[in-house]
Amino acid sequence: MTRSFKELTTEQFESFAQTHPAGSYLQTAAQSRLLARRGWQTSLVGLVEENQVVAAAVLAWIPVRMGNMFQIDGGMLIDFSDQDLVAAFVDGVMAFAKEHRGLFLRIMPNAIYRRFDDEGQQIGNTESTVIDALTRIGFEHTPATKGWTTNSSPSWQYVKSLQPILDAQDTTKALRSSFGKDGKYYLKKTDQFGIKVRRLEKADLPDFKALTQDTANRLNYHDKDLDFYQTVFDEYGDDAYFVFAEMNFPAYIKGQQQARDHLAEVVANLDARIAEKPNYKKLKRQRAEYADQHKQHEKRITQAKMAHEQAGKDVVTIAGALFLATANEMIYLYSGTYDEYKNFYGPYAVQEYAFEQALKRQIPHYNFYGISGVFDGSDGVLGFKQGFSGHAEEKVGSFVRPINGPKYAIYHFLKKILARG
Repeated sequence: MTRSFKELTTEQFESFAQTHPAGSYLQTAAQSRLLARRGWQTSLVGLVEENQVVAAAVLAWIPVRMGNMFQIDGGMLIDFSDQDLVAAFVDGVMAFAKEHRGLFLRIMPNAIYRRFDDEGQQIGNTESTVIDALTRIGFEHTPATKGWTTNSSPSWQYVKSLQPILDAQDTTKALRSSFGKDGKYYLKKTDQFGIKVRRLEKADLPDFKALTQDTANRLNYHDKDLDFYQTVFDEYGDDAYFVFAEMNFPAYIKGQQQARDHLAEVVANLDARIAEKPNYKKLKRQRAEYADQHKQHEKRITQAKMAHEQAGKDVVTIAGALFLATANEMIYLYSGTYDEYKNFYGPYAVQEYAFEQALKRQIPHYNFYGISGVFDGSDGVLGFKQGFSGHAEEKVGSFVRPINGPKYAIYHFLKKILARG
């Protein structure tokens, strides 16, 4: 049996990656092209056995002090339980990296260490196969950390299996039924408000950037630049879903007026019945409840008319997001919400749209992506995602192995000194 490590063609790589159970958007030819346009050097590499690819990865590298840092984010695509296969693949990467001034290799596998329910209680067994396979061949392991990072794929994520929904006779009904109480409630509201979701064209991306930048400014984090979003649009093509949730003020106000007028009739009928039965407490309670609902609609109409006037247009964007699709999963990457329209619950409509697209494409897995890994109620992002009923996952962390040992020791020492300063 002859194994050879080589650079793969796009067709070879995609044929293997799109069917691999650990595949993700990070391990696609599109991601390789995106990284190349963002300043990295990249190569699609693989281990070939009897003319068949048996392992592969998007290998990327970028200059650091004293050499190049090599990185495999979201990979390798390999059977980590086959120690010989892992060793052979890493040997190939190391040899390739040495030829390209490699200083060290960092791997962040798309592999799960532990799973948790919404209360933070572990589900099932701990899975250490990946950790064992890489530490046995000289990698230093850094476990997943809690908190947020923008430097690489997140250490913690929230996910949902779509397979039970795909197996249902009525996927539309099964999808909405699968959500938690909050998800169902707020989606019912978006139905009532007439919120519509629109997939964007490339010409709309400056507006998308304006939305995400507004959100980043409000929440104090660094947003991606417009060029990044345009590059994603170009490189991922039909697999990139840039979407807006929009509200039509005239339609919304008309719907609220119809609901208000209907409630006015209900209250008037109850008044007539109470006049006949003044001591019937149940009728008075019902009247109070419906009268309160009538007030709420009046309030919404007044607020919407003011917002309509301030906006100066009939249709406004209230929220938006970017999703990427692979054969394995639909992943939720970046998003934004205009604070003045937060009470219209646009993010819920956007998520349901992405779920629907995943089901149309027979994608079995939905990835809400990053969470902090903290389950004490302080993570509002987690709280939002829990409304759709999934579970949390802790990844295996990251692994580093020197390529040029002496230089890496100096690099590591200098990095520590500079960090102290």
